[in-house]
Amino acid sequence: MELRPQFSEFLQDIRPSERNREEWKRGSNTLRTRLMADAELSPIITATFLQGSVRRSTAVRPTGGKRSDVDVVIVTTIDYGRETPLVAMKRFEPFLERHYHGKWAQQDRSFGIEMSYVDLDLVVTALPVEHTARAALESLYRSQAVQLDESLEERSDWVLNKGWDPQRANGGLMNLAEEASTWRDEPLMLPDRPVQKWGPTHPLAQIQWAAVKNRNCNGHFINVVRSIKWWRHEHADTLPKYPKGYPLEHMIGAVLPNGIQSVAEGVTLALEGIRDTWAGHAEAGVVPFLADHGVPTHNVLQRLGRADFLAFMVKVGEAAELARRALDETDKDASGALWRELLGNSFPLPGPGGGDRGRGFAAPAAPAVPRQSGRFA
Repeated sequence: MELRPQFSEFLQDIRPSERNREEWKRGSNTLRTRLMADAELSPIITATFLQGSVRRSTAVRPTGGKRSDVDVVIVTTIDYGRETPLVAMKRFEPFLERHYHGKWAQQDRSFGIEMSYVDLDLVVTALPVEHTARAALESLYRSQAVQLDESLEERSDWVLNKGWDPQRANGGLMNLAEEASTWRDEPLMLPDRPVQKWGPTHPLAQIQWAAVKNRNCNGHFINVVRSIKWWRHEHADTLPKYPKGYPLEHMIGAVLPNGIQSVAEGVTLALEGIRDTWAGHAEAGVVPFLADHGVPTHNVLQRLGRADFLAFMVKVGEAAELARRALDETDKDASGALWRELLGNSFPLPGPGGGDRGRGFAAPAAPAVPRQSGRFA
């Protein structure tokens, strides 16, 4: 059974809380404001924006004393052809010392900032050097569509278009078309300190892809990802350390069919899809290549080791079988027990008279989007 009421309650429990959302917004907005006000850095900063699972609405609530984690991307005019990654990143150290003394650390491709209530990743990027491409991207990155700090769940009408306006119904757009292809054709450049090279990155591409996928899945994609992330959390003792986070989310998106009608259906099809799509790779002992949405030459699973991949595939197979049994079970109590076995005690069992009640009404998977009318043209 799909047990929609139980999944709705389960998802409410595993989502980041309102307090979590307030904390990551407060921490990231404070950081962004300080950057734009800094006398040394502000002249080279075109824009800042949020990325990561909190922006894509695929994060689950922090557990075990952990804090919310949010990525803040800085778009700069640094000339990556002349300035090494080490020199570029050193520009930001005085700022971090002034505002986050004792709380920051340099990472391979970013700076980590540990606050008492939130963890921030400060990601430094550079615009293309070529003038025409830079001018087009500057306009996009300064737009409200990029500067927004609301998540996909909060704004299900979001599209990557510099004409998108959060103050207008449906973003003020007559359709959900993307901004041509400029943002795809010209990536930002990311400093990689260990190898001392700059490489292409498309932070917005993951957000845009997730937004489109979520609409194509009737608003269920982000909640399927959350559910499977929670499955991973509940079974961490028997699962390998990787894949997790974005690589796991990317795997789910790669196999999940469009048009799913419920989270229960999506969880089942995603687990079965992972099992079946890469069964041949597991049999051959080869980790698959999964192209990044923004930079197709990048393998999202590059850091996934063979042993972890094989162990993960075994557990996914077991989870897929359990999910299928839970979905196909016609007795609400038996179905609920199977879903709880898969997803843990946060999944509530049906009460008397509980369970599915037909499809005449279902709790919304995402906030309602007002119908477009001529008034907003």
